[in-house]
Amino acid sequence: MKIAKKFSSRISKKQCMEFGQVATLLVLIFALHYKNDHWVAAAFVLILVTIILPIVFYPFAVVWFGLSELLSIVSPAIILTLIFFLIVTPVGLIRRLLGKDNMQLKQFKKNRQSVMIDRNHLYTKSDLLHTF
Repeated sequence: MKIAKKFSSRISKKQCMEFGQVATLLVLIFALHYKNDHWVAAAFVLILVTIILPIVFYPFAVVWFGLSELLSIVSPAIILTLIFFLIVTPVGLIRRLLGKDNMQLKQFKKNRQSVMIDRNHLYTKSDLLHTF
């Protein structure tokens, strides 16, 4: 409940106007789809209320922007999970089936030698300027 109060206090008059404009646009889309003049009249009333008294849309704006806040938290996790399971996992499985072992895991702890590759390279200024 504290989160809702904290978020609802951040809704500005401009955001209420934005919600009114979105609501008007949705009603106009309904008017085009159903070809009904009542929807056009409702859109006209909504745009007048948006211009004259946008604070009327405050409760709706709280819900609308609260939903957008929730989606901004949840969506990246869903998208990254899909990317991992649809791209990274199949690539790893295919590489395993083909016998690729770039990390040399099969050689790890087989003997006393290290699996790390020694690079005897002296870094110069040009290496740092042209890293790739």
